[in-house]
Amino acid sequence: MRRALFAVCLAVAPTLAACGGGSSTADDVPAIDAPEATIDAPDGWATLLQGSWTLQPGEEAYFCVYATVPNDVDIKAFRPIIPLGTHHTVLTRYSGSAPDGTVRCSVGTNGQSMIYGSGVGSPDFVFPAGVGMRLTAGTRLLLNLHLYNAGDQVLTGTSGTLYQAAAPGEVQHVGEVVLAGPTATLVVPPGQSTQSGTCNISNITSTPIQVFALSQHMHKHGRNLRSVVRRSGSPDIVLQDIPYNFEQQSFQLKTPVVELRPGDVLTSYCTFDNTSGATVRFGESTDDEMCFTDLFYYPAQGANFVCSGF
Repeated sequence: MRRALFAVCLAVAPTLAACGGGSSTADDVPAIDAPEATIDAPDGWATLLQGSWTLQPGEEAYFCVYATVPNDVDIKAFRPIIPLGTHHTVLTRYSGSAPDGTVRCSVGTNGQSMIYGSGVGSPDFVFPAGVGMRLTAGTRLLLNLHLYNAGDQVLTGTSGTLYQAAAPGEVQHVGEVVLAGPTATLVVPPGQSTQSGTCNISNITSTPIQVFALSQHMHKHGRNLRSVVRRSGSPDIVLQDIPYNFEQQSFQLKTPVVELRPGDVLTSYCTFDNTSGATVRFGESTDDEMCFTDLFYYPAQGANFVCSGF
């Protein structure tokens, strides 16, 4: 077994209700007393962050794990730790003052730029040759865990992220992730419908970026996601047009890479089949909805990880 780069254990109190609000930091929330995680990573992998939790039936909650990278490391692959009850994970670079450890938080508690994310059923993500993630000693990381026990029994598990280290010089291009699509304007009426939202690439970068992987994020009413780039004076670029399965969320590599430029406008078209009988709006719960094109590109820009227009 490989020794973990670092690991912080997350203990979720069984009586906690779902966290609400949209605070961007959790510096004012007291840390939860929890021991260091001791679960070993499988051969060839190391633990980046992980959190052990217990949820009561029907409980939905957000918890955040903060950690500081002790040594320089280049990463060539990620593996999510996503047992039953893990709705999604968001791993970001963090620049605030919260100490390493675990706190209760909300969906809005994240750093600015996104390193990696996973949903239900996400497999390993292996970067294409020459591309990866670079973390330097002292980098602060924040792992936001969205946990939901939809069953009628107490549920326990450990969620987090594993990584494979790249050899020296192997990573030539450093990537990052941006979620592009509508937020507060997303409204999904009962029945079948297609909703959309835009992202102006100028809000991400002032220079061209190379998209090397794509994913999709909706909730349980999502059925298909089509991502189209409009460029002045050029035909539209269809990045993806793919069926969506909430239980199998993954990144797909783009070969060759697709260059996006400042001024390009990306529109995410999400098709839903809302069988709830009621209008569903944007929100973090599994019972709400989202509509995001997940862009994995290089070079990293330090961009805000949500790009939303209208």
